[in-house]
Amino acid sequence: MQITKFSDYALRILIHLATHEEGLMSTREIAGMQQLPFNHLAKISQWLTHEGYVDSTRGRNGGMRLALPPEAISIGGLLRKSERGTPLVECMKEGGGCCVMTPACGLLPILNEAQEAFFAALDSRTLRDVLDGNRGMKNLIRALEAGRGAE
Repeated sequence: MQITKFSDYALRILIHLATHEEGLMSTREIAGMQQLPFNHLAKISQWLTHEGYVDSTRGRNGGMRLALPPEAISIGGLLRKSERGTPLVECMKEGGGCCVMTPACGLLPILNEAQEAFFAALDSRTLRDVLDGNRGMKNLIRALEAGRGAE
């Protein structure tokens, strides 16, 4: 299973915010450090704020920070929300898509079960697990942030 860029970038933003210990981070700063398109990240940051993962302050000294502690952010929960409406295959689209085999297909329930197993495996995993899973993450983010100051 492959997650969308939207979900991938949402996770990257959350990881970056979770490792950033002082003050707020702007979407533009994260986009620059992560070498990601600002416009995409702006849309995703807005969604993360709307969903309650991020607190956002507008204005010149504005930025974002996590709205929840890392241990309260379920990876499975986030992906269930961000991947909602993204079908694995055509027949999983709302209305069955345009596959002529949909009315009698035995693959659809199997794929639904596999997709649910994917999310279920991630439901108990949190942003804290991501941070603790690789001790080098904080050092990497700090290096990215230090490089930002040199620009």
